Amino acid sequence: MAKEKFRSSIEIGGKERIDVGLSILIWKDENDIHYYYSPALDITGYGKSETDARKSFEFTLNDFVTYTHNKKTIFEELEKLGWTINKKKKRAIPPTEEELLKDNENYKNLYKTEGVRQEQQQIELAL
Repeated sequence: MAKEKFRSSIEIGGKERIDVGLSILIWKDENDIHYYYSPALDITGYGKSETDARKSFEFTLNDFVTYTHNKKTIFEELEKLGWTINKKKKRAIPPTEEELLKDNENYKNLYKTEGVRQEQQQIELAL
């Protein structure tokens, strides 16, 4: 698979910035719909072009991080998704590829699909 990566910064309430580096999968289906998918967060963006899919993904990512941060549930949600949390240092480490293949059925199916581009990078979400 070819490698792709996604990086973004999210500002919350004009005060905090959360830097996000994610491993993502990118593909186009038989109806020419493009997708961006983060197995570590189990969120997807889609659109008529790769650019539209990326924008959709950015919007969904922004909503996820902002909502869970404001509700003070971001660590709980990440733990549910298999992340390792260090609340003292406000760090979250995503699940490994092996863990994702074991626990995430969507990722397991996409991992074997031809035409899906993937980035294999261990990242940390600084909160």
